[in-house]
Amino acid sequence: MPTTGGIGVTVLLPTLGPTVFDADRGPTATPPGYPGDDQPLSVLRVGKSAVLTSYPPGGDPLEVLVYTGPASPPRSLGRARSVAPGADGESVWLIRQDAPDDCRLQHVSLSGGDLGRGQPASCRTGVRTETRHGLLITINADAAESTDAVIDPGTGRTVQQAPRVLAAAGDWLLLDGLTDLTLVDLRDGSRKQLSRPVIARTPTVVPSRDGGVWALDFADPAYRSTSTQTRDLWLLRPDTLTWEHAAAMPFITEHLKRGGGFDWSEDGDLVLADGVLAAWHPGEPQWRLGKAALPKSEWWGFAVLP
Repeated sequence: MPTTGGIGVTVLLPTLGPTVFDADRGPTATPPGYPGDDQPLSVLRVGKSAVLTSYPPGGDPLEVLVYTGPASPPRSLGRARSVAPGADGESVWLIRQDAPDDCRLQHVSLSGGDLGRGQPASCRTGVRTETRHGLLITINADAAESTDAVIDPGTGRTVQQAPRVLAAAGDWLLLDGLTDLTLVDLRDGSRKQLSRPVIARTPTVVPSRDGGVWALDFADPAYRSTSTQTRDLWLLRPDTLTWEHAAAMPFITEHLKRGGGFDWSEDGDLVLADGVLAAWHPGEPQWRLGKAALPKSEWWGFAVLP
């Protein structure tokens, strides 16, 4: 499609030295004070804020950094084995490493203060996201035989457990299966089976900010066993069990592993990075495309600001 311009989207890109990027004007700032070029970054949206993690060499714990603005250095939350957004949008959950085999689960405010004393946890636990029903974690995250679970972070009690949980948001949990998907209602534990809208690989799932609609990308990095990469975005509404195919899908891409990703805006637009930034509101006939080309450097994923 031709570019349209004026889509009003600004994102934070985890380039080597993060970039504030306007969809139509291009890079607008490189915030100071972040680690050097030898430490790749990833970015996570937490409410209206963004949290970056820096990957030091040698397998050391990540450094967790809160984005504070385009002209100010980040606020460090220290080091952790993994990080997940808190349900309040103003905190994160961390797996802190106090000794080689001694870790704890710690709730931390984005302002930098610990919330509670924390509790012992395995250093092999990966935290993923928190809902009002509990914290989604991966047990034995670095092993071939891992298990996903929703736990009460205060007591460690297991609320739900499954071999593979794709996402959690609101009152719902989405489980992966061999041929179908399963929605778990966290209010009562009931389950509903869902047929996949396409026969494809396991999707990447990003729920909207209010959890009312989930974007699933049934991407294929080797379409029909070729070098062709394809992206196929669908929307799922858990409360009605209905699917909606995003406009102009599927399409051929070169950005499944680098320079891509998708997120939701505060206004409920699905924002996609693929050469340029594009925004689409569910129900609209086509995507609105930004004018500026995205950087071609080594980065993947982004966070819409605010």
